[in-house]
Amino acid sequence: MPAKEDLDPNTVSRTHKAADGAHSGEPQYRLCDPQLDVPDGYIRLSGDLERDSIVNGPGLRAVLWVQGCRQHCPGCQNPETWTEDPTIGVTVPIEKVKDELRKLKGQTGITFCGGEPMLQAKALLDIARFCKKELGWNVWSFTGLVYERIPRDTVAWELVKELDALIDGPFILSQRDLTMKFRGSRNQRILHLNNGEIESIE
Repeated sequence: MPAKEDLDPNTVSRTHKAADGAHSGEPQYRLCDPQLDVPDGYIRLSGDLERDSIVNGPGLRAVLWVQGCRQHCPGCQNPETWTEDPTIGVTVPIEKVKDELRKLKGQTGITFCGGEPMLQAKALLDIARFCKKELGWNVWSFTGLVYERIPRDTVAWELVKELDALIDGPFILSQRDLTMKFRGSRNQRILHLNNGEIESIE
């Protein structure tokens, strides 16, 4: 029998087939709710702000690496980002992140990586809106979640609505493919979005 969340019309799109690997060991809502325990106005990062990246989206991009992930995909390249232990990573004010982003020159966009960005959706929502409005950048994000099963009544969905593109799906080691653009395994998709709705899929 399908799990309750699979039957909820608020969590499953009727128009798009979910990527392979849609079901992990955890119900999807538990992978992003509750959110990571970080004070309001702060974000917990797993590494330094990156600039001039060409492997996390089109053009030269800033990359924000966030701490915390509940998916724990075998073969993950960043297992050190999994823990939610508050002593791991660095917790910084969102305003400090914005100040650092303002200093960057020549970037065309920002990508949220991790870890699982949807675990810190509230902070990233603030940063995404800032990047689009003040910096004029496009905003991409990775997630180990599957788009069709992101609960529509959560802050994670509010973040999705601000994204220009979402690369979704867990990393599946048996489907690893180094020839794919911006992705690690064949189940993952690049979803080009407009207010959260899919306009095209790569």
